[in-house]
Amino acid sequence: MAMTSEADERRVQILEHLTHHQMVKVEELSERFGVSAVSIRRDLDRLEHLGLLKRIHGGAVAMPNASLGQSHAAKMSHYIEEKERIGRAAAAMIRQGDRLILDSGTTVLQTVRSISGDLLSTGNLTVITGSMPIVRELGPWKGVHLIVLGGIYLPDYEVVVGPHAVDDLSGLHADKLFLGTDGLTFAHGVTTANVLEAEVNRAMVRAALEVIVVADSSKIGVTGLTTIMPVNRINTLITDAKAPPDFVAALQEQGVRVILA
Repeated sequence: MAMTSEADERRVQILEHLTHHQMVKVEELSERFGVSAVSIRRDLDRLEHLGLLKRIHGGAVAMPNASLGQSHAAKMSHYIEEKERIGRAAAAMIRQGDRLILDSGTTVLQTVRSISGDLLSTGNLTVITGSMPIVRELGPWKGVHLIVLGGIYLPDYEVVVGPHAVDDLSGLHADKLFLGTDGLTFAHGVTTANVLEAEVNRAMVRAALEVIVVADSSKIGVTGLTTIMPVNRINTLITDAKAPPDFVAALQEQGVRVILA
């Protein structure tokens, strides 16, 4: 059964509070959100089932090995050259008048930074995103019609999540989605470590005609905490030349276009 919007938002905020304070108490959360202790215990039980916290008497504590994923700043420092090459190859796929969905991945941000000035100035691009770094990059450009998703803001990850973001995407249609990933395997598909973003990512996939995954080769063979979609839903994978040849060949056999940048 899907969570209600109110419960979903509350659980997101509980997790966000845990990232900063490491412990929450049922009584304090009940007072903070104006709901019963029974509802809070149900929230904590659900989050423990997902492996995102550990229940203790009267509350819960953070799980040190089950974070929401690395912060945006930490991810930006990894595989910089590979991400820049992938970003340039991805940006070359953008055409005048395109309607784009851009997720919050750091390689997607490199894609944005590689879009030509002509397209940004006069390309009549429509961009849908919940990523604040991408909003800052594209906001000043006159050739970009920017649609910013609503929802709950996670400051460590500089992204908007939650049911409002999913609802915003439900009535939108895009030509291309540029999607980052924390892991890519045939068994588990395209995965992410951040469960709060996963449902938004799935809504992005549903809204896009073409799904372009941008990921450096270190993500291949890695499984994140939750699946966004199976690999055969990818239209194009852009990765670097260190990608395992057998993985690339198997992906191509499934009809996925692979670009090695």
